[in-house]
Amino acid sequence: MTSIRRISLGWLIAAGALAILLLFPPVLGRAQLALPTEVCIFGIFALTYDLIFGYVGLISFGHAIFVGFGSYALSSALTDHGVAFWPALLIVLIAGIAISTLSGVIALRTRGVYFAMVTLAFAQAAFTLAESDVGGLTHGDNGVSINGAPDWLVGPTSQTHFYYVALAALVASFLLLRLFVRSPAGRVWQAIRENERRARMVGYRPFAFKLLAYVISGTVATLAGALYALYVGAVSPPVFSADTTIQLLLMVIIGGAGSLWGAVLGAAIVRYLNHYLGVLSTSDLVANLPSWLHQTIGQPLLIFGVIYLLLIYFFPQGIAGLAQRLDFGRTLVPRPGLGQVEVEAVAPTPGNEPIG
Repeated sequence: MTSIRRISLGWLIAAGALAILLLFPPVLGRAQLALPTEVCIFGIFALTYDLIFGYVGLISFGHAIFVGFGSYALSSALTDHGVAFWPALLIVLIAGIAISTLSGVIALRTRGVYFAMVTLAFAQAAFTLAESDVGGLTHGDNGVSINGAPDWLVGPTSQTHFYYVALAALVASFLLLRLFVRSPAGRVWQAIRENERRARMVGYRPFAFKLLAYVISGTVATLAGALYALYVGAVSPPVFSADTTIQLLLMVIIGGAGSLWGAVLGAAIVRYLNHYLGVLSTSDLVANLPSWLHQTIGQPLLIFGVIYLLLIYFFPQGIAGLAQRLDFGRTLVPRPGLGQVEVEAVAPTPGNEPIG
């Protein structure tokens, strides 16, 4: 009964948070929706990164390749080739599946730091190709503006519509990835994260399951990249930079690796800190401080670094880890690990046989 109440409380908090988010447009006004919209989009990016990092144990330094690929795929389809909006999104989906499968097949042949370096190499290669405008596809450093999207989504008075679209995309991505991580495949992902060798010994093929997670993560991130391109209105080579991936890693660590809601919360914390620390650095309050203090507080990255160190020191497992230690929001079924996967491998049930 207690566990059921906890589940109900968790869903009640989620419903309350969603209700508050739905009220943002009438409460804040259209002029104040830019940052919440950005948080929704980066929340999707953080969810996809948490899938491979928090649930499978893969640390990637090149996740930005999916963000950039989705952005450029949409801009090329809409602006350069005049494709209609919905077919263009279908093209982005197909392209996301293709690029994540191809890069995953290559990168997942390596492990640990070598996997991280290979993914970084992919992103750096994509950045170089985009900057060089190979084949006239990316327009080089100047980038390309997004044209051809419907006015209700990107028109001069479409801020409210776009916010709701971004929020709906965030909720849909959360529910989709939650479905995957709670599936039999999700249990195997967590077993691989804990001990890949033991998962292989009980009959599972880690490469196939890691590739599945990588493709799901990359495809959703590619679609979110297209949404990001619509939000910004243009796309340029820096979208492939390592800074994009590092931000996603920070979001997941601050929110709590292996927690989907933690990843979204981490995205909100990082984006709001980036915004308001930038505002603080240029405010009159800081400008009137003594020179040595102004040079210190006037550096947003320095202040963010200090805040990040404090968060990691006091909350080493992130915000979600703190909630777990406080026994808040525990689910009815504990997170499965190798023990449960081993039982399933020894005594498989119909429709849930291990791949081996």
